[in-house]
Amino acid sequence: MRFTLVLLITFFVGLTYGNDSRWKDCQDTFCKRLRGSPGSTKVSYSVDLASLKLKEKKVVGVLKPSVTNAVTLTLTISVLEDKICHISIDEEKAPTTPRYKAHDALVEGGKNFKIVEPKVSGNTGTATEASITYDDLKVTIYKSPMKFEFYKNDTLFSVVNANNRFVFETSGTETGVGLDISFKNVQRAYGLPEHADHLSLRTTVREEPYRHFNLDYGSYELESTQALYGAIGVLYAHGNKLSSGAFWLNAAQTWTDITNSPNQIDAYFMSESGVLDLFILPGPTLPQAVKQYSTLTGTASLPQYFTLGYHQSRYSYMNQDDVVDVVKNFDEKLLPIDVMWLDIDYTDEKKYFTWDPKRFSKPQELIDNLAKTNRKLVAIIDPHIKIDDNYFLHKEAKGKYYVRDSSGTKDFEGKCWPGMSSYLDFLNPKAREYYGNLYLTNHFENKNVHVWNDMNEPAVFEQPADEHSMPLDATHYGNRKHRDVHNIYGFYQTVGTKEGMMKRKDKVRPFILTRSHFAGTQRYAAVWTGDNVATWDYMKISFPMCLTEALAGISFCGADVGGFSGIPDDELYQRWYQAGAWLPFYRGHSAIDVPRREPYLYGDDVQGRIRAALHQRYIHIPMWYTLFYEHERAGEPVIRPITYHYPAESDAFDIEHEVLIGQNILAAPVMDKGVLHHKVYLPGGSGEVWYNIDDNYRPYNGTGYHLIPVNLNSMPVFYKAGSIISRKDAMKLTSIDTLKDPYTLYIVLNGNGYAEGKLYVDDGETFSYQDKKYYYVNFVFENNTLTAKALSNTTYADAAPITNLVIINPPHTIKQVKQINGTSAIDLNSSYNEKHDLLFVTNFTAKLQEGIDIKFTSSASILTLSIGAFIAVCISIVYNI
Repeated sequence: MRFTLVLLITFFVGLTYGNDSRWKDCQDTFCKRLRGSPGSTKVSYSVDLASLKLKEKKVVGVLKPSVTNAVTLTLTISVLEDKICHISIDEEKAPTTPRYKAHDALVEGGKNFKIVEPKVSGNTGTATEASITYDDLKVTIYKSPMKFEFYKNDTLFSVVNANNRFVFETSGTETGVGLDISFKNVQRAYGLPEHADHLSLRTTVREEPYRHFNLDYGSYELESTQALYGAIGVLYAHGNKLSSGAFWLNAAQTWTDITNSPNQIDAYFMSESGVLDLFILPGPTLPQAVKQYSTLTGTASLPQYFTLGYHQSRYSYMNQDDVVDVVKNFDEKLLPIDVMWLDIDYTDEKKYFTWDPKRFSKPQELIDNLAKTNRKLVAIIDPHIKIDDNYFLHKEAKGKYYVRDSSGTKDFEGKCWPGMSSYLDFLNPKAREYYGNLYLTNHFENKNVHVWNDMNEPAVFEQPADEHSMPLDATHYGNRKHRDVHNIYGFYQTVGTKEGMMKRKDKVRPFILTRSHFAGTQRYAAVWTGDNVATWDYMKISFPMCLTEALAGISFCGADVGGFSGIPDDELYQRWYQAGAWLPFYRGHSAIDVPRREPYLYGDDVQGRIRAALHQRYIHIPMWYTLFYEHERAGEPVIRPITYHYPAESDAFDIEHEVLIGQNILAAPVMDKGVLHHKVYLPGGSGEVWYNIDDNYRPYNGTGYHLIPVNLNSMPVFYKAGSIISRKDAMKLTSIDTLKDPYTLYIVLNGNGYAEGKLYVDDGETFSYQDKKYYYVNFVFENNTLTAKALSNTTYADAAPITNLVIINPPHTIKQVKQINGTSAIDLNSSYNEKHDLLFVTNFTAKLQEGIDIKFTSSASILTLSIGAFIAVCISIVYNI
């Protein structure tokens, strides 16, 4: 029976979401026309070097067409902070409806970027080239064929229009733009989310280019260049010695060809309409290029603490008693959970901002019941609005706030979950304000209610010619056609959602999850990898997908644990919980047509492994939270591919099923069925040591691949020597319950007896951290002394204390541990496990606010633990008994 159900569901999924003819290839779109450029019918352009002038610190000039009476173009080159170079090309005389600029994706619309003033030379009527210089950055501009060479410290790193494939169509019906870029001295290309493909981008010139056209694509094809739910045009060219990048900012349908050559990456960007907006990211390292991109598009605001716990969802929980019962079962089985999710069936006939009067008749009671146990509620809000004159939202929006049809005179209508629907035009500021204010009504104003924006590509059923999305000639605010703004539509929904939630009386940080996303989405929402399938390959692909999103600014990424559609076998199910614990967004979710699969429904063995995976996630939330603070502050991604920090190791270029969380933790979950040994790559060379926390902190050198024995309980995670990891080891059922629990510091000493690590602490909920009510500290173990130094001039009185230390690879001469308080010293309990080389210091109190000074000396005697005593100490730390 179970096998038959799997077949039926697989058949249904194939019919509904499979790789069918509704998805367009390059040859079905403008891409065919631009991909063949240049050709005899194309207009070529040369740079009028004599026209290059400085205007408000920008270099402005003219591009002259090769054809008489063709449109003249304006070239603008700006040098921004961090030596980011912005190339903008537009029509000299704007058409009636100016070409669309997607500048709202930029921080503050790009209006407040710091622009530096370069020097311009060689801009004469007889010259064949000119140059723009600023400090160690140089841009050489060639007249004809038009070309831009970028140098840093006299090293060529990028060439724009290297292959003379620039296209700028101005015929009225054909408005495409295209440009090629060559990156020098590099070996791999990363970026261009969202695609269900590998971390390293493939060569596409003999197959389909990478497509950006946000689509409702469930059970999507794996290892594919096909479009998915998001479109971010940032590309990184990465090498052993040099890395750089490019950001193609365009909201229309876009295709990108990639060519991988020895020590060179070539890219060709093609968009259906819009201006040409290109940012060159000079690097010269991958971390620097990523941070340069974050300078442009921003970082995620610090999320609430609870968002880093476990989320439970289903399409759909059908009544509020069911929701309460799910939480009750989690509690009874000691399975931690922070958030319950409601899909569309909580609404009254799929009318958003309403509640079903029978099945969810007391929403405030539901919200309050969850809040009593520190749980939150997330409710789905989609952009399609049911056409029903008895529905308040439709009555107020029709004729004012909807996207219009091709004529621009009537509201667009199409089918979605409620039946015939119209779609809010989030590009309209008044519509966005109206929509945002709805979050101040009907229980959505409650601080414990958060939001899931789905189906916002936008999805439109029964529109096969338009790939089940909105017709490209539908009309938006400002007489803008949908083809110009398709990929940014969902972005604007999240803008409206966040703006509305920020108006709520209780000023807490909002949590929003979105499916459709664009450059800059990280400032408003988290994302997930969409409607995946319960197979091993879908679990595997979630890691390179989220790593790519993180490099493109969106660190808060995860996948539906267990798979949305299909039925996972028990091994896959528990392995997915183990793996999912090491992506930032951690949610179990499943489809309406598959059996219930909450963890408590499984046998004791499976439950035990999932409980252990959840616990591993929860004890590390302080680390996740610290990394998100550092992301907001400095632009570093929370999760990173190994090559991010180890570019000299060519073997690490393509590693995509392992992930660095910050610099100090490496997770290498088991992602293959029935394995007894797991191949793990550990970087850094023979001088770098990694300790497997899954195996009593067994050390491994960073010399590349290791074959590690595993069983179903194994969750291989490694701490790097030289790090200090702050954990909350007590077993609790929500993240909020752990806030006041004490910290245990895991001090992983390197060969020099040194370690350091950071911890960030605040109230986990409000914006008070922006008023300097937080504590950010750096722990250092050096010369047999542990100290804590504040990294900011701030205070937070409620920071939990440190009560335990676990020292990995401790100095063997240590015989006594003392806590120094001014002129006095207190002897601390310490015990050593010789077999696993661990030193425990327990049952003391060190307050972060008062400073920490703990000295390890070689006098007196110390207890050597038996293995039984070692286990007892571990239990006392983990379970706080």
